[in-house]
Amino acid sequence: MNLRQLINIIDEADNTSYEAWDHSYPAEYSKHLEKTFGAPDEATDEQVVWHNKDGFKRIVSRDEYILHGSPAPHYDFIYCYIDLEVDEDMSDELAKCSGSILIDHLKNEVGARCGSLTANAVTLDFVLDAVAGRVEPVKEEYEKRILNMREMFENGKRYENDWWEDQSGDADPDNPFYKEHEEEIDEGTRCWKGYERKGMKTMFGKRVPNCVKKEDVDYCVNCGELVFGEGLDENLKKWFKDKWVRFGPDGKIRGDCARGSSKEGKPKCLPRSKAHSLGKKGRKKAASRKRRKDPSKNRSGKAINVKTK
Repeated sequence: MNLRQLINIIDEADNTSYEAWDHSYPAEYSKHLEKTFGAPDEATDEQVVWHNKDGFKRIVSRDEYILHGSPAPHYDFIYCYIDLEVDEDMSDELAKCSGSILIDHLKNEVGARCGSLTANAVTLDFVLDAVAGRVEPVKEEYEKRILNMREMFENGKRYENDWWEDQSGDADPDNPFYKEHEEEIDEGTRCWKGYERKGMKTMFGKRVPNCVKKEDVDYCVNCGELVFGEGLDENLKKWFKDKWVRFGPDGKIRGDCARGSSKEGKPKCLPRSKAHSLGKKGRKKAASRKRRKDPSKNRSGKAINVKTK
């Protein structure tokens, strides 16, 4: 075996790792980080890990897309950790600030789980300030920092702090990754519980609803096939718990049901476990049947649910 053959085998192994991921955006984001941090120190079909990079003890990108509604709707998949001892009494207060703050008292480390390295840096900087007594560990302070960071990004300004180097330029509004992956979210998509949309905005390379808090709450999630209306909160919770995914006539799982682009055509959506149980051949048949029964991808009105045989 010559050197070129060995390189090809390594490249194929790397590609296979990401090709097995169900969520395309975390995979693309991970590939982008490789350009700065190099190949991951650890890699599986579910996550990649870098150690001691960019001011973090550990960076973990996972094949997941977790909907998080605070301080505004977004998806989490990237984890960053630092060494930090947190008093157990304060950990309860920090936990109330955000579900993105992860504290391990045995390891004396703190993690942040958000949708970008920048958001993780903001989150961990808040924890550092709270532990040092520079700010109160309250939710209002944390959310203010996250929203300020987002506002800076939208206004073309770059977030910075004293310890995070931002080697990948993640906080840079002109970051080419975000430019390349800018995508439109379906205009029918509504905001998460407790928020209402006030126009659209660009956030980390994506056109997303500009969601602001409101007193009157409603539910509406357009997942490409199912629409849950007001009052069906239990069904909505079950929908998220089941982790619905979408796939096309090629049988490949393309990610979350609500995240498709118009270029894909009309998807078939099923709970993740059921989609995997069908196998690729079964998914091909189900998606093809969906398109035969409901061919118009731009059709409006009540959803047409096509039975999966």
